[in-house]
Amino acid sequence: MSEAFSETQFDFVIVGSGAGALVAGVTAKAAGLRPLVVEKTELVGGSTALSGGILWMPNNPLMRQEGVADSREASLTYLANFTRDDDLVSTPARREAFVDTVPKMIEAMQALGMEYRRCPGYCDYYDHLPGGNAEGRSIQAELFDLTELGPWKARFRRSPNAMPVRTSEAQQLMLMARTAKGAAMAAKLASRLAAQKLNGKDVVGSGGALQGRMLQIALRLGVDIWTETALQDLIMKDGAVVGVELRRGAETLRVAAPRGVLIAAGGFARNLAMREKYQPHPASDVWTKANPGDTGEAIQIMERAGAGLGLMEEAWWILTSIAPGEDPHHAVLEMCKPFSIVVDAAGQRFANESASYMEIGQKAYERNKTVSAVPAWCVMDARARKYYPWRNAPPAMTPAAWTSSGWMKSANSLGDLAKACGIDPQGLQATVSRFNEFCRTGKDLDFQRGDNAYNRYYADPTVKPNPTLGPIEQGPFLAIPLYPGDAGTCGGAFINERAQVLRNDGSAIPGLYAAGNSTASLSGPYYVGAGLSIGASSVFGYIAATQIAR
Repeated sequence: MSEAFSETQFDFVIVGSGAGALVAGVTAKAAGLRPLVVEKTELVGGSTALSGGILWMPNNPLMRQEGVADSREASLTYLANFTRDDDLVSTPARREAFVDTVPKMIEAMQALGMEYRRCPGYCDYYDHLPGGNAEGRSIQAELFDLTELGPWKARFRRSPNAMPVRTSEAQQLMLMARTAKGAAMAAKLASRLAAQKLNGKDVVGSGGALQGRMLQIALRLGVDIWTETALQDLIMKDGAVVGVELRRGAETLRVAAPRGVLIAAGGFARNLAMREKYQPHPASDVWTKANPGDTGEAIQIMERAGAGLGLMEEAWWILTSIAPGEDPHHAVLEMCKPFSIVVDAAGQRFANESASYMEIGQKAYERNKTVSAVPAWCVMDARARKYYPWRNAPPAMTPAAWTSSGWMKSANSLGDLAKACGIDPQGLQATVSRFNEFCRTGKDLDFQRGDNAYNRYYADPTVKPNPTLGPIEQGPFLAIPLYPGDAGTCGGAFINERAQVLRNDGSAIPGLYAAGNSTASLSGPYYVGAGLSIGASSVFGYIAATQIAR
């Protein structure tokens, strides 16, 4: 076998450079192995680096340190709301391994220098269900100065919108014009930005902080990382994966992996052919915020090796606005604010605008089967723009290009606004009248908006009696089109509690492991809490590396 492989020897090959990949790399290196991380693009960090950088970590040690109640039993009860025990997508053993490994993974990363902090109040998205936690199970990385990466900063996937703000701070920042805490948060951010200009630092939060810190740890430990290196195929012998075939520029390399191969290469958000084959229509590879390398070849390669696939029809759906000349923007923090609703072409609401964003995206596609809901429209009272930011536009400061281009519609009456959007005027007027009555009573009889803790997380506490419900009655009225974008797909290979890739019959493929969006989601077709995807990816990357080290 040695004659067929490159002279460079590694114990373990990791494909991808997102959350699970870097956790696996540093875990294997700390265990005394020689791992190789391969990233097909020129930049390290994966889609995680572009994300909010939150990890959903049930029963984690940071909760215990702060006296926040949780338990193994409650965590497993909560996950059981969303999955079937007889389905390879997420078996009870896989869910148990995830919950049981959370403390071990966090403590191992902290021992290597990672700095986490809890996200207070960032509650589970279905906190009202059995096992749900209204105090929040999510954690994040501490702010990080990217200049500490040295020359690797130029090889790191920095979000174009990265700022020195934690994802958990966005809740207050969105209320900068409404509450004292919001104004203080805006002032704090302005101070951080001013300090950066003076000291030459490049401090970021969110996914940049998480992946920047993980990359720093990997570099300090001496983990081998090859960029611009694509997986072409798995090398198999007697049914087991024993290495990889890689493409680096014009060169093809065959690299042995005697301990195994971990696929943590993301999903297929940027592969239009795969999206059209598996996912709801209209499908798109431009509404997504996944990184450009999220093109699905690794999933196809696993399938050729015998892997069973599940949930290929799903993505981490998020209704998305795309202003002229701008990148897609996830409208999670905006469309749930008071004084706004989301409607279809009939002018009717079809979802709770404050619910889990994945659920809203699914309902948009389902509605679109009978009434056009792609795009859907966020219809707003003038106060929605006066009081709250949209993307990076502060309250009451709408970029001229948004309206002059015709992207943001504006009209003095709901009827004229409806005509400008192609919405049924009578349908919209009837919906708004009914919604306004809900705002007065504080009870949304159609979709229960504001009924659980997560619904109220991004709400405006100055609005009474329900902080998520503000009437639409003051013009000029505004509307923005929303598309079913996503943060990545969440269908892929079945894995077991040891992160081993499974065939359709449930048997494991020796030597092949997977984590993250290359696998079928841990919680089935639901996004159950902030950072579920990154949390599961990190934990199963850790599990794979510890299995291999044994």
